[in-house]
Amino acid sequence: MRIFLATVVGLSVLSLLAGCTSITQREYAPFVHELDGLSELVISTYPADFPDRLSEKGDLFEKYESAGEVYFQVNIRDKSKSSGPNDHVESINIHSFAYRVGDGPKTVLLSDYEDNFWMQGNPRYESRPLPPVPYVPDAKVSIEIRFTLNGTVFAFEGDMPARESSSLWPTIIVNQGV
Repeated sequence: MRIFLATVVGLSVLSLLAGCTSITQREYAPFVHELDGLSELVISTYPADFPDRLSEKGDLFEKYESAGEVYFQVNIRDKSKSSGPNDHVESINIHSFAYRVGDGPKTVLLSDYEDNFWMQGNPRYESRPLPPVPYVPDAKVSIEIRFTLNGTVFAFEGDMPARESSSLWPTIIVNQGV
């Protein structure tokens, strides 16, 4: 028990001496919908760029915020696992996927796409230079998607509200990844 307490105290002192880093992640909440008992639709967002540093490097307290823009990701995944191939997809065609930020114009991002996974901004999945989606605090993104999975047509509309989450890390750990 003494070794554990000494370790906790030592790490706390090291964190104070080395400083702390706050990282704020901005995104729109995921849209998840069950499809056929085996698969589920998951539409999510991820930062379009690296986080911006809001403080000077070397400050005792450093602050980062993710980019003010996001990209979409569309996944028709096996509902029993969070990643990897979906063995339940025999045929798929995403007829259309569109979004609207707040009261802004509707933007169609995807049409006649024949795969169960797509990432905006990733050249492996998209050859067109699609601009990122602005992140607007306290707003929502409305989405519309229509696709045929294994001969069954699905159509969904929904909202993805803006959300932010923050975490605090010892700066020495954050800088190891830089």
